[in-house]
Amino acid sequence: MRQRTRTMLLLLLVAVIGLPWVPVASAADRAGWAPGIAEMDRALARGETTAAIAAWREAYVAAHVSRGWPGMLAVGDAAVRAGRASGALDVFEPRARRAYRTAMLRAHRQASRDGVLAAGDAFGRLGDRDAERLARAEAAKLDRRAEDAARRRARAF
Repeated sequence: MRQRTRTMLLLLLVAVIGLPWVPVASAADRAGWAPGIAEMDRALARGETTAAIAAWREAYVAAHVSRGWPGMLAVGDAAVRAGRASGALDVFEPRARRAYRTAMLRAHRQASRDGVLAAGDAFGRLGDRDAERLARAEAAKLDRRAEDAARRRARAF
């Protein structure tokens, strides 16, 4: 667990220092990954595992291209559903973790407290309490930064 926490901290540090600012996913971006997830769910309901996996992959690529955190969170959740439905959670859980990690990094980069907390909650559903605690701590830092910025703006008047 400690190694995972260190890895998450390192990834967050890299995101804060080295990655460019990226805007939140727009409705047009959501249009790219949401249909793939819906198709995956329909394929799972029909028992078509191969089609479901193909649809999930398309949704993952679209969410990755969107550059926002909501899509990555959604494909992570979809990976968990696909893993449970297909009996291959051991294959899909790492995919979900990767998507959640990307969602958390993007949300942090975009200063989205809600996104960081949502990713933390997703890790919590997987039983990763260290990542969940890290997300809560990062969300608190974002809150403090926002409050500090608001105070500076108020003093400027």
